[in-house]
Amino acid sequence: MPFSVKNISDVAYDERRAFIFRTLNEVFKDFEPNKVTEKAVNEIDLNKYAGVYVIGFGKAAYEMYLGVREHVKRKLKYAGIIIPSDQEVQYLPELDILRGTHPLTSTLSVTSSKKLLSKARPSANDLVLVLISGGGSSLFEIPQEGITIDQMASISRAMMDHSANIYELNTIRSALSSVKGGKLARILYPATIIALIISDVPGDDISIIASGPLAENKLDPSAVYAKYRDIIPIDITKYVENSSIEDLYFRNVMNRIILSNRDFVFEIYKRINEPIVSFGSNIQGDVTEVSEAFVRSIYEISKIKGKSFWFVAGGETTVNVKGNGIGGRNLELALRFMKLANFSDFLFLSIGTDGIDGVSPAAGGIVSSDMKLKISSQELEETLDRNDAFTLLSAYHGAIMTGRTGNNVSDIMVGYVSLR
Repeated sequence: MPFSVKNISDVAYDERRAFIFRTLNEVFKDFEPNKVTEKAVNEIDLNKYAGVYVIGFGKAAYEMYLGVREHVKRKLKYAGIIIPSDQEVQYLPELDILRGTHPLTSTLSVTSSKKLLSKARPSANDLVLVLISGGGSSLFEIPQEGITIDQMASISRAMMDHSANIYELNTIRSALSSVKGGKLARILYPATIIALIISDVPGDDISIIASGPLAENKLDPSAVYAKYRDIIPIDITKYVENSSIEDLYFRNVMNRIILSNRDFVFEIYKRINEPIVSFGSNIQGDVTEVSEAFVRSIYEISKIKGKSFWFVAGGETTVNVKGNGIGGRNLELALRFMKLANFSDFLFLSIGTDGIDGVSPAAGGIVSSDMKLKISSQELEETLDRNDAFTLLSAYHGAIMTGRTGNNVSDIMVGYVSLR
């Protein structure tokens, strides 16, 4: 399912907008998960192993499997993946296609996870290829004994609604899980394990991606719990205090990042053959603070440069949800940027590379100086109060519709500004 803007005629109504969408199309095509996964798996010598098991979970799991399929088929003992319940894929006779839910875990995810592990029973002479991508935290899950899936979901929802970042969210998820925080390594031991990972986490921390099934937490679970104790509805002290895994189980584990947000940011930076500034791939924080930081930094850079320029960034923001509208962090970031931007000419786009932004059907939003002239301050403020960015942007050619892309490296922001 390659990246494609379904409403391109609606959102790309001038040449500058069309240019940035053409650029994004080219970058997404170069970094299709099957291509980067095929390149990585071809470097693995399968002759050293008696057999190969392939298990995967995440929004890009199917496309990643397509990349390894030809290389592993002669040694394949089992292949199974867990993908979102609404993701459309083609049947493959040797592949067990299981379903789960995202962004919140459900009994469907748990049932699929148990089935996946029941089939993956490697020996010490086997190789297990683990294909990990964003969304794996909720798609691949088996709660610890004494914890229900509903409790895990309510804890995740409460933390997300209080602007918990992905590091904090996944640290608590892994403590409550029997397969996260390195626990999958214990289950698959003593086989050799090679994880090919598409990172959706700023900084590419393998202990955070999909809640680190093959790596221990770097954040202290007790400290994160202390921060959010008041909004977590049950006492989880015993789980956060007993979540460490013995080093023995990691001796045969190799985690390899094969694609990340920084790859996208750098490629966009190279392809825009005009003055451009990169803010890197570690944009984090509440959308209100991030939008303020963006505008403030861009204004200072504009004064130094004295001319128009493009900018690109990546990362993952959060939204403190107070309303009941239809929105997402990218849509809201775009609106908040537009609200603050007083440049004579500007364009700003923010999208989730998976194609789904929050509770909206959009991938993200695009705003520009001409759009700002059409939207009243009152309409903008009321929309932000309701967290209803999708509804407003849909009415003004600003909601970017792609559907699921089969990729997931967090969010990409691209913009253009001129003070003149």
